[in-house]
Amino acid sequence: MRTLLVLAATLLPATSRAEVGVVVTGEATVQPMLSAQLADWLHDHGRTVQAGALEPEAISTLIDCFVLEDLNCARKVVDVRARSSSLVFARAEATSNADGTREVAITGYWFQRDHEAVTERRVCKRCTDQALHTTVEDLMLALVHEPPAPAATSTPDTDLERPEPSSAPPSRMLPIAVMAAGGAALLTGGILFAIDQDPKPQGAQQPQYLDTATGGLVLGAAGLAALGAGIYLYVTAKPRSTPIAAVTHGGAFFGWSGRF
Repeated sequence: MRTLLVLAATLLPATSRAEVGVVVTGEATVQPMLSAQLADWLHDHGRTVQAGALEPEAISTLIDCFVLEDLNCARKVVDVRARSSSLVFARAEATSNADGTREVAITGYWFQRDHEAVTERRVCKRCTDQALHTTVEDLMLALVHEPPAPAATSTPDTDLERPEPSSAPPSRMLPIAVMAAGGAALLTGGILFAIDQDPKPQGAQQPQYLDTATGGLVLGAAGLAALGAGIYLYVTAKPRSTPIAAVTHGGAFFGWSGRF
């Protein structure tokens, strides 16, 4: 999945109190500071940060649009479902450097209702708190340098539905079912093997006896194989998800968005 970070705000004079929503996804350890710095930047430049500008379900829909690399879809989500006329949706990706420091990449899209998105990307190398602050400042100044162009279609779709990703994330119901069936077969095979009866070498023979050892071994082996396959499928199934944070100047929301 291509790294995406979105930043959005209204191009109004510094004296205007335009409301802007802020949502941050990506590297969980970077989210709180990045969220706070974005909110502070907007507040210092005359914007009011809108509380709960985008609901968690709408955030998931917006993330799906980026998975599909459909920027028009993402813009429509903001146009239709955001409570503010502008939105900063941000994603950060962090990598560790050999010297123990880390590098944080931030890519941004500036969303304004009924306008095309504006995008910029900045990298904070050997990223400290102060370096991240400088990177956010540089990114936001670049985003507001050029006003967003009006959208080709200014009327958004009122019935915007959640887009389906190009490939559905793997379900864990199948491996759980395989593990359950394998465990049951293994248990049954063990019982059959335990109750097996063999003819006595001497003395009176009983007219009938239980010859279940072979069937128990076969069933137990099949159950063990199924159990192993189920465990493998369960461990390798990786549902798509991401942490999210929505901030205001007086509060914050942190959660996890994805499909399981």
